[in-house]
Amino acid sequence: MPAWIRISSIAVTASLSALPAAAQEVTGDDPPPIATPVAGAQRYTPGDLARFAPRTALDMVEKVPGFLIVTGTNGGERGLGQATENVLIDGERIASKATDARTALARIAASDVAHIDIVDGASLNVPGLTGQVANVVLVAGRQGGGGFKTTLRWQPEWRSRLANNWLNGEISTTGRIGGTGVTLSLKNEATRQGHWGPERVFDGAGALRFVRDEHASYYNDPPRLSAALTRTTANGNKWNASVGGQLQRIDNRTRGESVQPGIGRVDELFTVTEDEYNYDIGGDYELGLAGGRLKLIALYRFEHSPFVDTFIVDRAVGGRSGERFSQTADEGESILRGEYGWRTAGGTDWQVALEGAYNTLDVDAEYALLQADGSFLPVAFGGERTEVEERRAEASLTWGRALAPNLTAQLNLAAEYSELTSSGPGGLTRRFVRPKGKFALAWKVGPATTINWLLQRRVDQLDFFDFASSVDVANNQGNTGNGELVPPIVNRTELEVVQDMGRWGHASIALAYAYAQDLVDQIPLSPNEEGRGNLPPAHLYRITTKGTLLLDPLGWRGARINADVTWRRNRVRDPLTGAWREQSFGQDYIADLSLRHDVPGTDFAWGGGYSDERLSPGFRLDTIRREYTAGPFVTAFVEHKNVAGFTVKLSYRNLAEQKDGYDRTVFVDRRDGPVAFGESRRRAYGRYFQLTVTGQI
Repeated sequence: MPAWIRISSIAVTASLSALPAAAQEVTGDDPPPIATPVAGAQRYTPGDLARFAPRTALDMVEKVPGFLIVTGTNGGERGLGQATENVLIDGERIASKATDARTALARIAASDVAHIDIVDGASLNVPGLTGQVANVVLVAGRQGGGGFKTTLRWQPEWRSRLANNWLNGEISTTGRIGGTGVTLSLKNEATRQGHWGPERVFDGAGALRFVRDEHASYYNDPPRLSAALTRTTANGNKWNASVGGQLQRIDNRTRGESVQPGIGRVDELFTVTEDEYNYDIGGDYELGLAGGRLKLIALYRFEHSPFVDTFIVDRAVGGRSGERFSQTADEGESILRGEYGWRTAGGTDWQVALEGAYNTLDVDAEYALLQADGSFLPVAFGGERTEVEERRAEASLTWGRALAPNLTAQLNLAAEYSELTSSGPGGLTRRFVRPKGKFALAWKVGPATTINWLLQRRVDQLDFFDFASSVDVANNQGNTGNGELVPPIVNRTELEVVQDMGRWGHASIALAYAYAQDLVDQIPLSPNEEGRGNLPPAHLYRITTKGTLLLDPLGWRGARINADVTWRRNRVRDPLTGAWREQSFGQDYIADLSLRHDVPGTDFAWGGGYSDERLSPGFRLDTIRREYTAGPFVTAFVEHKNVAGFTVKLSYRNLAEQKDGYDRTVFVDRRDGPVAFGESRRRAYGRYFQLTVTGQI
């Protein structure tokens, strides 16, 4: 793959001044955090979380009242940019696209954690962080004295009518060789999922035509092997290096059987197979320079992903027909980033950052029809070859300081330059310069109340695959590549109120509004073609509330209820009708509730969970699709915290028999005209067991 990057850069870090925090009352089996000298922070020590018998740092952070980990490795975004997760380790972000916060924490033994501080993002000098942030502080030399520590997680599942999943898990080992910290990991997030049930097909007047019985299975094995080295030298310089490689095997199959008027028995088979590999190598080096700290980061990532979609229909009358769409995509990403940070005598933190990236996508695609002899004959469809290249640079300046003993602020000003070239349909070369930035405040209103506010202009990135044409053989639809896409811009503000309720727990509520420009959705590209394109300005609304209610004050010692509820409305202009509607497949709401009871004086815990989610419909020019869940997802579990030194948790899942729903209305021409036919299905996937075993060996 070609590679280009030319950038000189400077950067990173220093923390804001510390102010004493008020001591808080400690009662019950789930004590609130103890006093800490960090301004406005809440500190949790291993003793505060001991009753959960945590095996890893992840177990500890997950038990902090009212705190939820924001996951994501920025892997869906090109470049590194600012921090995207609300977890720091020893005050530093996880600067990796291959490892998210949950994965990193799961590889740290609980015995290596000194304490966890929950702080307000605006009070830190890490650009991108707002709201509550967990800083996991490790014991000095944590990978030293005890030699190597090996952490194991195994999570098999047993489902009816599907293959058993024995291969989901991870084993990692950490230790030191000389003065260098070493982490080795083998992880496989294997899935054996599927569902089954009837699909009803209706004519344009809504009359039932026939019923199709379907069974679908989705199997995936993505084993990843990785290694990381870290070292702090005698003069305080730090370096990290990592390398990883992954294979991914996907095998999805959907079978349908029906008896159709005038045709008789019809058998259908839709398969998706993929045989991917990817690898990455990266590192960073930090040193003191001219009274500040300079950090240089480099990363290269490559992915080769060939997939084949095949749809074959056997009819009693009419014989066999079939379609195949195959695509091979090679993606490359090269990044250099520099950060330089310093602190003035007056207590102001500054950071300058420069980043350069070179990104590529090469797509070879083929659309073919099944022939009488069983072979597939390629048919021209206009998207056989697409190449996309992006040269991107970003510069930012961040300022942060305490404006008052209870008020901290952070201001980030940035600009992004992008040269984007595509060779697909309508391909051309364009250049963009987009200013962006964020201003955030954290106001400690009282000892137990914090208000966070931010104002942000965000530049989102385009999906390179939207420049390439594709064919959906299962639904007889296609997308034409669009070479005129522009990056979306989101101007948003958010207000969050965080309340520490002492021995009752912790809660927060956040309200957000965004004025979005050039969101990407399905649009008409010509009188008879459609594809991904930009929409007129849109309005996005969100309300989120989350918290932990401790039940000790009510006499139920060791019990807690966690809640995380989000409501959204994303209002966009329909490119076909001009009317306001919801954004395609936007999240309307999600509700996640759970109960956990750690039985005092024992190693047992039990509990359960309830979750429900609703998405808005998806819109094509000739189709409206609704994908949803029918009923809530309910679980129950029992846990023992010491089975031969391991924590063993058995869960019984989907107790309420949730089903996967799908409704599709297809129109004769455009969806402002008459209906051609409709489909409606409910696929069950039954109750099933999941076992989770974690510990050190």
